Amino acid sequence: MFAQIRRMKQGLLMAGLLATSAPLWAAEYWIDVRVPEQYQQEHVKGAHNIPLKNLAQRIGALTQDKNDTLHLYCNSGRQSGQAETLLQQMGYRHAVNAGGLEQVAAHQQMVK
Repeated sequence: MFAQIRRMKQGLLMAGLLATSAPLWAAEYWIDVRVPEQYQQEHVKGAHNIPLKNLAQRIGALTQDKNDTLHLYCNSGRQSGQAETLLQQMGYRHAVNAGGLEQVAAHQQMVK
């Protein structure tokens, strides 16, 4: 009986460690880092428009959770690559360069 209780305690301890090490409610965001005029022409459905030059100042208004996944895109993938580097330097661990608009449009619903 004591061995069974010991195993239960060990199981609860492991479950507690797993729960504290993995984010439970991390969100996902699509961020278009192009200028507003380009965003208005076509963008990923539900995407937020934060131009690259304003990203460092405005990302906190969208999310402060460094575990959230941030899918970044632009026209070619160059500016979204710069955005990825910037956000990772700011501590956003899951900032991802999704590439250019053409690549993203192949996998995401677009709004024109």
